[in-house]
Amino acid sequence: MKVLLILVLILKTICAHAQGEDFKVVIQNPATSVKFQMESGQFCWSYATCSFLESELIRIGKGEHDLSEDYFIYHGFIDKAFNYVLRQGYTGFKNGGLAHDVIRTVNEKGVVPAPYYKIDHTPYTKGPTPILANHVKTVISEDLAPQNWQKHYLALLDSYFFKRADSFTYKDKTFTSKTFAKHFELDCNNYSSITSFTHHPFYEEFILEIPDNYANGSYLNVPLNDFIQIVDSSLMKGYTLVWDGCISGNGYSNDKGLAMLPVNRYIKEQNLNSEIKENEVNQQKRQIAFESLQTTDDHLMHIIGIALNVNGKKFYIIKDSGGEYGPYKGYLYMSEEYFKMNTISITLNKISLPESIADKLKNKKPAYDKPL
Repeated sequence: MKVLLILVLILKTICAHAQGEDFKVVIQNPATSVKFQMESGQFCWSYATCSFLESELIRIGKGEHDLSEDYFIYHGFIDKAFNYVLRQGYTGFKNGGLAHDVIRTVNEKGVVPAPYYKIDHTPYTKGPTPILANHVKTVISEDLAPQNWQKHYLALLDSYFFKRADSFTYKDKTFTSKTFAKHFELDCNNYSSITSFTHHPFYEEFILEIPDNYANGSYLNVPLNDFIQIVDSSLMKGYTLVWDGCISGNGYSNDKGLAMLPVNRYIKEQNLNSEIKENEVNQQKRQIAFESLQTTDDHLMHIIGIALNVNGKKFYIIKDSGGEYGPYKGYLYMSEEYFKMNTISITLNKISLPESIADKLKNKKPAYDKPL
């Protein structure tokens, strides 16, 4: 019997090694289960930020809860329509959004648990976005927009949601979206988005020039060394962060569960491992990559921890929203060099900032603003 048990343990160990590399976890903060964003469409901004807020609820002792990503997608479509029409079409209307869009919605309209808002995505391979985009294009095609265009747009948007509850019962209590947010004591003024670019002054805020920033959200700007210190300090204090960045470059592999910045840009995916030699990134290289559109705003994920490979090299533990894919079942390990080069921004709880950096950023306003 003991021999059989030992064999089972050995087989489990072999299987674990076959699935992925060994990493030593330095800190891994609590997170809810991995979700599959394609149930609603390509709305990673909502999924990543909901995961972040769910971790915040765990951290402050409110327990584990499943928040509705589709609730924020719904209100995002409303914001985008008003923004598009009032800007007379000189802006985008796509699936994209950012963490501050979720934070702003919680602040203004509240939050609901799953599944009280749900997109009827199945009949439409691309979701409601193309139809809604064509509708607002029609609205501005006339010299004057119809006075009741909002009413017709909302009716069209509602038709894509087979569940949309204005009030709901959750654990034997009745809530609205606003009372639900108040119940959890989510203070959106605690959250800020931070970036690191040289075309704006450091320790000031600016409106980040990326396509998905339709809401003109403001970002606090810090040097790259401070940027890394902020991430590491937050994670070690038990906080998590939202990551926004680029996943389209060489070295990012869902199959391997790795994000690396290999010196050999032609390295094949099957040869990718955590011990390969990487390019070293500084502030200038990062800026050049951003201005040349090499680093683009592709995807949002949830940073929950730090790990070391067998050589002691640092990696960030990232929770994705593409289902339980790859060797780490929906998680991946991102090297620090990849992070330096490919991160557009992070969103975090300002309480987690190192004191020296917090003093420099004092009295800066929250990192979001209302769309037009």
